[in-house]
Amino acid sequence: MLTNPTLRALVAIALFTYTAQNMLNVSIAPLSRALELPEWIVGAAVSLAAAAVTALSQFWGRRSIAWGRRRVILLALFLALTAGTLFSAAVWARAAGSIGAFLAAGAIMAARGPFFGAAVAAIPPTGQALVAEVTPDEASRVRGTSAFSGAINLSVMVGSLVSSALGAWWIFGPVHATPIFVLVALGIALIWLPRDGTSTPARRRTGEDTEPEEAAPASSIEGAGDGASAATTDGELPPRVRWTDRRIAPWIASVFGIYFANGVVQITMGFLVQDRGGLEPAPAVSITALMLLANAAGAMLMQLIVVPRLGWGPRALLRAGMTLALIALTCLTLAPTLWAVAASTFSMGVASGMASPGYSAGASLAVSAREQGGIAGIINATGAITWIVAPVSATALYGWVPLSPFLVALCLVGLSCSCSWWLLRRLDVASRARD
Repeated sequence: MLTNPTLRALVAIALFTYTAQNMLNVSIAPLSRALELPEWIVGAAVSLAAAAVTALSQFWGRRSIAWGRRRVILLALFLALTAGTLFSAAVWARAAGSIGAFLAAGAIMAARGPFFGAAVAAIPPTGQALVAEVTPDEASRVRGTSAFSGAINLSVMVGSLVSSALGAWWIFGPVHATPIFVLVALGIALIWLPRDGTSTPARRRTGEDTEPEEAAPASSIEGAGDGASAATTDGELPPRVRWTDRRIAPWIASVFGIYFANGVVQITMGFLVQDRGGLEPAPAVSITALMLLANAAGAMLMQLIVVPRLGWGPRALLRAGMTLALIALTCLTLAPTLWAVAASTFSMGVASGMASPGYSAGASLAVSAREQGGIAGIINATGAITWIVAPVSATALYGWVPLSPFLVALCLVGLSCSCSWWLLRRLDVASRARD
């Protein structure tokens, strides 16, 4: 899958950018207490980022085809560098007593929210659209989406390790290192991303263009690259894909629960390890990083090693992942010790490592070649849209009753698990009836 030089460069860019983002994720909860900021700031910052990802994922996905990948990625990385620098400056100023809690909270929310959110919204849909170009059938599409997602999870592992090491040395270390990692990603983009072909500015599409096409799945045509290449040549925006499109709505319903649960687990982990382990904020940075490392390790193990060798189709992967997620989240909710929390978090990663590539491949194969930029944006935004609600609600509920956010997540995972078995079966029956 990584023989394509552009895809290799995108994977490397994703590695460093998501490493930078994860260093902020690991640090933000302990930092909020160390800087004497309200706990809801943590949830609000991540929710703002998720809102930016949701709003811009399909925007970037379609424009990565119409404008060219290099232009989109360079713009995104400039936003990420701005975000990392602003976050670092705000933390330094607050720690030095130069600014008050209100100004520091606003700067942190802006940096981790719309700036970083807008930046990371561009990378996954750009990569997913490229994967769709070079994977014409179901088996290769599953392997391709799994490999790309696995690379992102590898970045979470690297970010957790770096954050753990830097946090053990200095609680502010991960924050100040974030812009450096983004600079490395920017350098990779400038040197190794091929220059885009000459293209005219993208024209505005009419209302008719935004209607979903009743076309054959991408796997049944002459490869996804033809439509994408044509769009790049003339600068025309690919069609927009609607969330309510009957071809993809069952897939979305079947996976959204685990994305919400991941948001709850990741954003409350910094508080969870302090409360269940009786830790102070400084040592909690390293333990939180190790917990997120366990989660990412489970996902990466499945996506890079197990899933490509299983040979399962998208439906089987999604159903198995959602069923395991229901079990793992139940164990995490009841986990009495940090060791039990770590084992449950690892299992949640394994579940995500099966469900996510199943969803990505299934939704991508459900639409036509010309819609791959749009569906790549939808795939990326599906997880982000749950993060709009999950962080704020999870932190607020955790401050009220620590068990309550996990009970809400359990209900949603159970609902999505049911959809993966029932709605996708109905979709299969409807497809056979049309055939």
